[in-house]
Amino acid sequence: MCAADSESWDRLIDRASGRLDSMVELFLTKVMAEPAYAASSLTAEDLRRRSVQTFTAMLKSLRTDGDTVGLSGLSMSLGTLRARQAIPLESLLRVIRLDFTVLWETLADPSLEADPALLVRNAGRVWATVDTFVAHVQEHYLKEQAAIQLADADLQRNYLSQLFASTRPTEAALERIAGALRIRTSDRFCVAATSKDDGLAVQRRLRSSARRTEAFFTCDMGHHTLFIWPTAATALGEVSPAVKSLFDGMAVAIAPVARGLAHVREAADAAREIMTDLPMGSSGIATLLERWQSVTQHQLRQVGCDLGQLVFPYLLTCTDLEREKILKTVTTYLETGSLSETSRSLRCHRNTVLNRLNTFERYTGLDVQRPYDAAAVILALP
Repeated sequence: MCAADSESWDRLIDRASGRLDSMVELFLTKVMAEPAYAASSLTAEDLRRRSVQTFTAMLKSLRTDGDTVGLSGLSMSLGTLRARQAIPLESLLRVIRLDFTVLWETLADPSLEADPALLVRNAGRVWATVDTFVAHVQEHYLKEQAAIQLADADLQRNYLSQLFASTRPTEAALERIAGALRIRTSDRFCVAATSKDDGLAVQRRLRSSARRTEAFFTCDMGHHTLFIWPTAATALGEVSPAVKSLFDGMAVAIAPVARGLAHVREAADAAREIMTDLPMGSSGIATLLERWQSVTQHQLRQVGCDLGQLVFPYLLTCTDLEREKILKTVTTYLETGSLSETSRSLRCHRNTVLNRLNTFERYTGLDVQRPYDAAAVILALP
């Protein structure tokens, strides 16, 4: 920029500086059209004070011998503050870019008598000043946001470790944990378990997903990772499409809903047990309703209670063909609960089905038409 241009430009900046109040009011009018700001807890006083500081620093930096130190300091304080106030980053950056509009409208105001050619030659300078400020604010916002997330994660780990401690928390301790996690002890909670590797993938999806309004807690349990969140679901533990997408492509076990924070421990045990029971290579959501038979069989065998011993030793006196037909009939009947459906499925007469069920009872003493005996046979069969 030649000396004459420099002098003209600096005089224009001085005249624009005399319009600081009107610039701030114009900016505030535009800002309140931004939904995130209009709905936030930011006060008009805070916005006005920050606007005065920002425009003052920008005008100083726009001079020929511009001082950018003040603007650099403001970018740090503004980015840090707005991250703590949880203003969405995209809204923050959109609002800051309004600075260019306000600056340009002021500089181009006919009453300032600016040379149009001078404005054109310096348009890039104005935009670069605002854009650099935006970039620095974003940098400090993201640093502060990462620090906040790290602190929140440490806080969560601390209080969740108390929840899962070997000694069951007292009512007072549960109230303290709930208060720290900003939940209620009376809330209902979904508890899901994944493998450790899949847990890392879910955490990455959580960090990269759109802003979440619900609480979502993570707890490392060694081989498994637990995810806990408040829910309005029933005891079966339905999950929303958004939550399902977090576990897309992986095996996840979801326990029955914990009715109150005090019951999250039991739900976590159930989720881990269901997860442990899943076959290798499984994928999708597994619930207790789907896995109770396998989980129960596994638990009983671990303590030496194999219910198969109630059935198979007593069928050893059958021929192989007779044993096959009896077990096929019993299995089909337990799946359908209907003599007619079993008859149709096996393509045999209803009386044949009854005869085979009676034969099974004669050998084993278990009548699968009685619910109590049927439950034992379901667990006895592989």
